[in-house]
Amino acid sequence: MDRVFQVFISLTSTDLKEERQAVSNTLAKAGYMPASLELFPTTDQQQFNYVKRIIDRSDYYVVIVGGRGCSLSDDALRFTEQELEYARSKDIPILAFLPENPGGIAVGKTGPDALPTEKLDAFKARLKAGCIVEFWNNENDLCMKVVLAVASAINLKPGAGWIRGDQAIDPKLLQELEKLRIENADFRRRLAEYSRKESTDPTLAESSDSMTVELLIYRSEEGHPDSISRTILLSDLFAGLYGHLLKNPSEAYVRELVGSWYREKFHISDYCELSEKSAVIIRDKLEALDLIKSRSIIAGFSNHIAWSVTEKGKQFLESRRMLRIDHTGSETT
Repeated sequence: MDRVFQVFISLTSTDLKEERQAVSNTLAKAGYMPASLELFPTTDQQQFNYVKRIIDRSDYYVVIVGGRGCSLSDDALRFTEQELEYARSKDIPILAFLPENPGGIAVGKTGPDALPTEKLDAFKARLKAGCIVEFWNNENDLCMKVVLAVASAINLKPGAGWIRGDQAIDPKLLQELEKLRIENADFRRRLAEYSRKESTDPTLAESSDSMTVELLIYRSEEGHPDSISRTILLSDLFAGLYGHLLKNPSEAYVRELVGSWYREKFHISDYCELSEKSAVIIRDKLEALDLIKSRSIIAGFSNHIAWSVTEKGKQFLESRRMLRIDHTGSETT
């Protein structure tokens, strides 16, 4: 994205207006945005507040110092120093340009209110101590050195710059970011509610209790099955059954599902299923927690019990998923 850097130009003398105009034109031709005050010197606080707003928008601060005889009053020097200190406080690079041969300044560039030599020398000494300083001989030399110094400052410390309106962030993107921010805030609010609910709702606490179930392993087609016991978390069992509960499975099918999971987990080659006794216990617990409901269905000459998930069961699983997303950064099952 192309940026245009703004350069604030400050003069220590009303006699350097031609040089300032030449520097401004050269910077503009080089692709920069020059900024300066045509009215000088700054003599009141109201105008200085306006100067500060311009400096705030600038990326670099250039101060051009004249010769010994150039017009510079005590008030002008004081406000110039204020400008410099303000630019320094804003961490704006300051580029100072001093005359290499002060005595060679044209006689016409003098004034009756010229600052005493010792004050001007003290001001130059402060610039040399705290700024990047270049020395200039004439107008052309000054323009060239200002442009080169600004380019070097950009390489060392790029400013924020200005960009074209059509290159700025698309308003639609900003709207989308704001929408995502609102959704994220809502997600965190809901997550906090679920977290509080987990500590107070007996459903969430009791569903995390462990319980021992009985599994029946049929090692042959004839004979009694072997019985083994395994410990499970009721919440894990419910989460694993959830997708099937949406289809209202029979209790017999639930027993087969649990057995199939344990066959895979423990690498059991023989047929395995949850015992009828354990299935009844699990069903009673889940119904007591209002996570499922069961009903008897008559089909032909037989009847069976079907399980189905309740609204509270759906909410419980959603809260469980959200808590896992928050802890892991991505949803797990």
